[in-house]
Amino acid sequence: MIATPDTPVLLALDARVRETGWAVFKDGGVIESGVTGLSTRRKLEPEIRVSHLIESLDGLAGRWNPQSVALCQPSGINWPVPALDLLISSLAAWSSERGLPQFSYTAQEVRTAIAGHPNASRDQLGYAIMLLLGLIGQSRSTHEWEAIAVGHYHRTRLARV
Repeated sequence: MIATPDTPVLLALDARVRETGWAVFKDGGVIESGVTGLSTRRKLEPEIRVSHLIESLDGLAGRWNPQSVALCQPSGINWPVPALDLLISSLAAWSSERGLPQFSYTAQEVRTAIAGHPNASRDQLGYAIMLLLGLIGQSRSTHEWEAIAVGHYHRTRLARV
């Protein structure tokens, strides 16, 4: 299924260096989700992992032609994390090169809105988004549920404006 140019498509990301969850929203709901990352037990440099993520996003963008990106970033880290900084700057550059507006939210912000409190566990967030969207019984990874949560949160915020 290819998106038509007049249909707004949102690419939602649960951005992580090792594994990133993604979800595509179109016509009021989630139409596809998945996870991208290099599956290896070897220690890989963050540059290699981030480069693979950008290549994966190029493929998703080519397939779905998103008009915007919603990004959930880890929160509560109070010290420099070079790999995370590389990830965030690379995603910003990728969005900018494609002319896509990027909306960033903290994990705590999304968890509060979806599950009711900022320290909700991954399971609590997954269950809450399943309930909200009527997706009970569907099997998805934690990163997919988190990407779906940020996409839903973003779309809900836009609807209120």
